[in-house]
Amino acid sequence: SFNSDAVLRSPLTANRDALDQALAAIRTDQFTRIDLGIAAGAAELRSSRHLLSNTPVIITLTDGRANPVPVSEAEAQARAAKNDGVELFTIGLGSDLDTESLRRMASRPEYFYLTPDANALAGIYKAIAVAIPCPANAFWGRR
Repeated sequence: SFNSDAVLRSPLTANRDALDQALAAIRTDQFTRIDLGIAAGAAELRSSRHLLSNTPVIITLTDGRANPVPVSEAEAQARAAKNDGVELFTIGLGSDLDTESLRRMASRPEYFYLTPDANALAGIYKAIAVAIPCPANAFWGRR
């Protein structure tokens, strides 16, 4: 999660319960340091926990504009991650967003998603799951 800083809530894991608990612990706060969020995700993907056979992916979900630092810092972190082979997806939630920057941060234009509210997030994450090349038996519950 990221706001005035970035926190790795869970290391890379195949433990769905641990991941659900980590996601539930996220709280909103001031600032939107997208640059730090991308940097933290990229660092975890460079760790020994990343299986080389798995596609490295970062999905950045934000409900705001990059601040208090300029968005150029987030774009630079996104470029660095993509140069390291990370597939980067961006999701803008709400209306106060820099959509053009989020589009530039994504690895491809179609990897940028925009939704005015959380109702569409499940569908967006399903679309991302289809876009990521994974063997069918790699999904939780073999679905």
